[in-house]
Amino acid sequence: MQKIKLLDSAVSDQIAAGEVVERPSSVVKELVENALDAGARSVRVEVEEAGRRLIRVSDDGHGMGPEDLALSVLRHATSKIREPSDLQALSSFGFRGEALPSIASVSLLRIVTRERGAAEGWSLEVDAGRPGTVRPEGRAEGSSIEVRRLFHNTPARLKFLKSDSTENGRIQSDLGQASLAQPGVAFHLSLDGREALELPATEFPAERLRQLWGAALGAAALPVGLEENGIRARGWIAPPQLSRGNRAGQWLYVNGRVVEHRQLGFQLSQAFGSLLPHGRHPVAALFVEVPGEQVDVNVHPAKREVRFRHEGAVLDCLRHAVTAALREARLFAGIDLASSASPQEGWDPALRRFGAPLAADASGPLARASYGGDGDGRGQAAQVPPAPLRAGLPGREGWTGGLLPRGAESARPSHVAAGPWTLPIADPSRQDWPSPLAQLHQSYLLCQDAQGLVVVDQHAAHERVLYERQLKTWSERAVKSQRLLLPQRVQLTEAQARNLETWVPALAELGLELESVGAGLFFVTSLPEFMKQVQAQILVSDLLDPDGETQPSSGDPAEDFRREAAASLACKAAIKAGDPLTWEAMQQLMADLSACVIPWSCPHGRPPLVRLSLIELEKYFQRR
Repeated sequence: MQKIKLLDSAVSDQIAAGEVVERPSSVVKELVENALDAGARSVRVEVEEAGRRLIRVSDDGHGMGPEDLALSVLRHATSKIREPSDLQALSSFGFRGEALPSIASVSLLRIVTRERGAAEGWSLEVDAGRPGTVRPEGRAEGSSIEVRRLFHNTPARLKFLKSDSTENGRIQSDLGQASLAQPGVAFHLSLDGREALELPATEFPAERLRQLWGAALGAAALPVGLEENGIRARGWIAPPQLSRGNRAGQWLYVNGRVVEHRQLGFQLSQAFGSLLPHGRHPVAALFVEVPGEQVDVNVHPAKREVRFRHEGAVLDCLRHAVTAALREARLFAGIDLASSASPQEGWDPALRRFGAPLAADASGPLARASYGGDGDGRGQAAQVPPAPLRAGLPGREGWTGGLLPRGAESARPSHVAAGPWTLPIADPSRQDWPSPLAQLHQSYLLCQDAQGLVVVDQHAAHERVLYERQLKTWSERAVKSQRLLLPQRVQLTEAQARNLETWVPALAELGLELESVGAGLFFVTSLPEFMKQVQAQILVSDLLDPDGETQPSSGDPAEDFRREAAASLACKAAIKAGDPLTWEAMQQLMADLSACVIPWSCPHGRPPLVRLSLIELEKYFQRR
């Protein structure tokens, strides 16, 4: 008896539709992409009952004649490719000829279209995959596609749709995300008669970003731009304090196409590194442009997954571009004294001038702080921009690094004790870097720069210095360790011992050497050169069981452990709150911090430097 049979076309069409049409937002995505391929300059989307009742997408594109209209609803009929070689350099969004037939197989589809320059328009209805007759019908140039009774013949699919608010939210999010790649196209979204998105066309991509992200977040975004090995990365990233608790704020594009690529997200997190505390994710809109022959979008019918011929080069370019943007922006955390004078619950003082409420997931020590630039506009948008300084206050011109000149031979405040400093103190490697004035409560350094007072957490600052030194010496294979005269004993549980044995080689690469003698007993025989004698039991326990202040995952367990271990070792060895510092030690610490790649964050994501601007001081003392 024959067991294998050809499926009926209606069944095979519904199976294929399951790959393309997952939910109402998938329908909107496919129809909007078809409109863009048709050269539309204006796209209008109307949705009723979260797409279950109606989805209508209207455009002013080039439209279709009656012959093309009849072919458009047949599977694998397309105007976008002709030869197999065309798949190697795709420039259109749709190319499979699957979208309209797939949608038509699970809905009642109606198309009204008029070709540019044609005297009349045409219409066609398709009910559950069965096309009707092409008929003449009046319409302006362009096309309108109506999808009614979505999934009416696949009740199982209909049953698994989410609530109306969830489905509407997905439609709005996906359309907004797609619109960012097409700023010259106007987009309009109506949900049950309510205007949800109104995005006029603009010549400036940053203006479209502000339309989508809001004035405050859009203005605070840091520009990204880098070209490397024929690959270009551009776009925007939000400052670290505007991070989110999930990855929903990460918009990634390849050659203008919205994509989902796990490794691109990992590279983004790696670029931010310790600028973000555990559980926070960067907000970004990043465009990667790759030669068409080096990217494959023909991986999945939904076309959100892509593959690269040289994936490592693409990932490196993205990471380097984001890292460069973060280095360029001076991410000082700023204090807003005005907030203490007139608190406004639920509003971020730094963003109040934009009229935007604080994001619901903004929390922690940065929720009431802003990141500012160095006066040239980079990273400055989230702060009140600096006004000209009053007479008598130091400005940029003629600035020499503070009232006290830098260097070991400089004048020393009378209350700071002299220390036996024999080595020359390095000059700060960054222009206009804060110079120390005094130590406060043996925990903070009071420094000044051209814009005001900078308070430095001495422990967090030294942590960053030691952390970066470790990773640098590790990458150069130049780690130095000191042998202990008396090895320290560490007793672990059986589970902890098994876990530690996995990472013993990685710890040795950082200068921490352990020897196992069995039964969960280890001896610490060497420590990194920069560490003083520490209590080994506590050190190893912290390495195995971090206290929650872990760094973002990079996707590489070995790399994650190395960074966590380096952060933990730096924390144990760093200057502590309560440690007195000599005048020379303060200067050396600030010089060392200036040489760090990212001095704006400790390895756990906390800011080591906080600036109180002269402008805020003037406001506080009612001089403005």
